Amino acid sequence: MGKRYHCEKCGSEMIVTKGGEGTIQCCGQPMTLKK
Repeated sequence: MGKRYHCEKCGSEMIVTKGGEGTIQCCGQPMTLKK
């Protein structure tokens, strides 16, 4: 299973199934990695 990211502003979550370069952003800010 991929890494799960969370947006602190709107609460959206996303799972990365194929990684790449760069950062994941939502609502104009980087998403945080959930553990």
